[in-house]
Amino acid sequence: MKKKCVIFGGASCEHDVSIITGMQLAKKFSAKEEIEKIYLGLDNKFYLATKVTDLKTFSDKKNLKLKEIVIKDSSIFIKGVLLKKYCEIDCVINCCHGGIGENGTLAGFFLTNKVSYVGSSPLSAGITMDKTLTKKLIDKKINTIKGVLVTKENFDDATKKIEKEFKDELIVKPNSLGSSIGVKACTKNDFKDQILAIFELNDDALVEERIVDLIEYNQACFRDKDELVLSAIEQPITKSKFLTFKDKYQNNCKGKGTDRIIPAKIEKKLQSKIEKWTAEIYETLSLGGVVRVDYIFDRETGELYFNEVNTIPGSMAFYLYEEKGIDYVTLIERLIENKISPKEFTFIETGILSSKNI
Repeated sequence: MKKKCVIFGGASCEHDVSIITGMQLAKKFSAKEEIEKIYLGLDNKFYLATKVTDLKTFSDKKNLKLKEIVIKDSSIFIKGVLLKKYCEIDCVINCCHGGIGENGTLAGFFLTNKVSYVGSSPLSAGITMDKTLTKKLIDKKINTIKGVLVTKENFDDATKKIEKEFKDELIVKPNSLGSSIGVKACTKNDFKDQILAIFELNDDALVEERIVDLIEYNQACFRDKDELVLSAIEQPITKSKFLTFKDKYQNNCKGKGTDRIIPAKIEKKLQSKIEKWTAEIYETLSLGGVVRVDYIFDRETGELYFNEVNTIPGSMAFYLYEEKGIDYVTLIERLIENKISPKEFTFIETGILSSKNI
């Protein structure tokens, strides 16, 4: 019998948040259908965690005592002296925030091993983890905030450009890490120090002009056959200068993260623009599964800007769909119906290796 699986964890700064998302999904979906839980450890090895029900079990990661498994040929095998087949996989729901879970590496692994999964393609996931590349691909249609990519190689030239051409208020963030980790509001007096701090976590940093008087809006989207299904628009509420990691995940809001207004109280014209942009971004980047697109609205100028795409949003963004009458289990079922499946590869014999010219 083929089993549905949820995978969570992974070597990422968002490891623990991913565990919460995955365990939450398993608990809710198991009321409908049995689901296997796969834990991707900090060592990037797979473990069977189906019998684990308490989140606190994962607080002591060195003493989990879970069985290591191998995923191949669309099946799960228990690792031992010999591989013992445990079950065949119907599909895997990817809940691994950040790292290899969100940058396309895990998606590529699934396809290589003939496993169907819920999420974006390896290429789309890789692109959207790169904030600068994402902006370049969409900025002809959609407003993006002025920014510069800073690497160890171009540090001097890039920082001189920022000092010369940018406003004093800045946001410095890792170019390819999620959930506001390493993001800091800076000025031209201290932005270089934050870039150097980010280099300890990430190979490059993105420096943008900071919108001082802002409102943040978020909207989720997924594809159901030929139709894009947009969620309600939310307005996160924070006392910080921007939405921080603590705001998102360390405020106790019943699995929904930060305080928020759903649906956001906005004018019809702005709502239409956000809905239009969300659909365009989903299509332009060929995304899959459920994603959340984040926006920044400048109160002073009335301009809306794209901020970033989250291809594996916290809690699978289920709370944004409740307002649309789609409950958690129904959302997951519809995502599974639109899973990505491996394509059959057909080898064509060219005869090159038997040629006399070699």
